[in-house]
This record gives sequence, C-alpha cells and structure tokens, in this order.
Amino acid sequence: MVCEVDQKIQVRKGYLWHEMGFFTRWDYPSSCRVLCIDTPEELQLGLMAALQKQSLTLEFKDPFTMHAPLIDQIILLYDLSVWRVRNPVRAMEKVFTSIMLLRRNS
Repeated sequence: MVCEVDQKIQVRKGYLWHEMGFFTRWDYPSSCRVLCIDTPEELQLGLMAALQKQSLTLEFKDPFTMHAPLIDQIILLYDLSVWRVRNPVRAMEKVFTSIMLLRRNS
C-alpha cells in the first residue's frame, strides 16, 4: 500500500506507482468474486463496464470466468502506462542525440 506522502512524492516526480493486489473466490455453482486492492480508477471503471457488458455471458460454473475480463483490463492499464512514458523518454532521447551531435562537431 502506498501512503499519502509517497503518492505526493511520486506525483511530483511525474509518475504514480500502483502496487495492486487481486484475490478471487469461487463458490460453486453460482458465485465468483474478485477483490481488487489499490487499483487505479481506470481499472475499476473499465472492469465494471466490461462485466456489465458481459453479464449475460459470464458462466459462474467456471472458476476462471472473472479472470479473462480482469486480465483484459490489466493489459489495457499496462498499455496506457507504456504510452504515458513514451513522450518523456523521447524527449530524453532527443536531448542525448543533440549532445552527441554537439560533441562530434566540436
């Protein structure tokens, strides 16, 4: 769990680290639960929307029925985090390239 002070430091540095936990419980034949701890709001909202969309096709006799929508949302979150890092990394690459060109021309 990230404390409030750590979150403020992370935001000031330009990132926020989420240490997430996922726990599932399957009660045959009609119940499957997922407990998601310390997840960002994007994951929560995306999972709720996905589950509402699939509510008629979820087969609760299958102990892994909740894993597919959950993993889909985790993959979307990872994809989003990679693209959020892209611009700062590219800016650093441009600076490094400029420095190397200046050194060669000196």
